[in-house]
Parts: sequence; C-alpha cells; structure tokens
Amino acid sequence: MSTGYRRHSQQAQSSNDPGWMLICAVLAVALCLIALPWIVIGFLAQRFLSRWLHWKLSFLLWTVLLFVCAFLLYSSYQHGLQSMINHELADYISVAKHYQTDFLHYPLRSLWADTWPVWLHSVAGVGIAGFVGELYVNRSDTTRTLRQQEQGRQNRAVRSQQRARKRTNRPAHLPDEVSGMMVIGVPIDDDNEEA
Repeated sequence: MSTGYRRHSQQAQSSNDPGWMLICAVLAVALCLIALPWIVIGFLAQRFLSRWLHWKLSFLLWTVLLFVCAFLLYSSYQHGLQSMINHELADYISVAKHYQTDFLHYPLRSLWADTWPVWLHSVAGVGIAGFVGELYVNRSDTTRTLRQQEQGRQNRAVRSQQRARKRTNRPAHLPDEVSGMMVIGVPIDDDNEEA
C-alpha cells in the first residue's frame, strides 16, 4: 500500500492551518516593533531613487546596501541588540497578556522606552527594506513593460484592420485590369499601400 498520497494530503492540510497565519502575523508585528520606521524609510528612499537612477544602477546600489546593512545589523545584534529585542518583545507580550484588548490602559510610555533604543540600533534596516522594494519594483516594471508591449501590438493590429477596411470601402480606386488581366479584390502591391 502506497503512503505517498497520504503524505501529500497531510502537507496540503497543514498549509491551510490557521496556526501558520498566526505565526506569520506575530512575526510581522515583531518586525514592525523592531524596525518599522526604517522599513518605511527604506521603501520611500527606494521609490525616490528609482525615479532618478537607471534601474541597473539602482539595483546595484541597493544590493551593495543590502550586504553592508546586513553586516551592520548582524554586528549590532551580536553586541547588545539581541537582548534589547528580547526585552522589548517580552514587555509587549506581558502587556498584551495582562491588558488584552483594553488598549486605553496599555502603559505606552514604558513600551516606548523599550521600543526607541531598538529602533536606534536597527537603522541599518533601511538598506534591507530598500533592496526588497527594489526587487518588487523590478518585477512590477517587467509586468508593466509586457502590458505596454501587448497594448502596442493590439493597437497596431487595430490600425492595420482600419487601413484594410478603408482600402476595401473605396472600390473606385481599384483598377479594372492590370497588365491585361482583370483584377478582383484589393491590390496587394506595396506601392498602393497607405503608410
């Protein structure tokens, strides 16, 4: 008896598990607590630079910044950022457990005191966010280019159909005979085509 199908169906069911969505949501919130302003600034800087720089130069710049910023973040993580992140997330989790959805009673000053130093030490997240933005923009630019090419092809086809209709709607311009032979239909020589 083969168990391959059973394994495949178990994997498909586990991917729709709400637990994965909860883990992704928690990771997104944690990422926002760690580097939200730098993510926003990185995306905005990438959008601004992509308008002024050629896409190859922009991609090269953000790739270099990715490696430099990843090294800086790793170094900062090893020298104190890890404990600050752990302390910040632990405080947020304990406050969320205690107050749950009573957001008006959250101790925002103490939470801000934990968040601000983490944000200051994670400035290098700008380069990583900019690189991610660059990857997204390059993909959407490619899609936009393909759409424009397809639209241009369709416009050319419509124009050629309109020209063909114009030529067939004016039978007075058709000669009765060419080289002693009778002409039936539209002439197909390049000299009579309208450009």
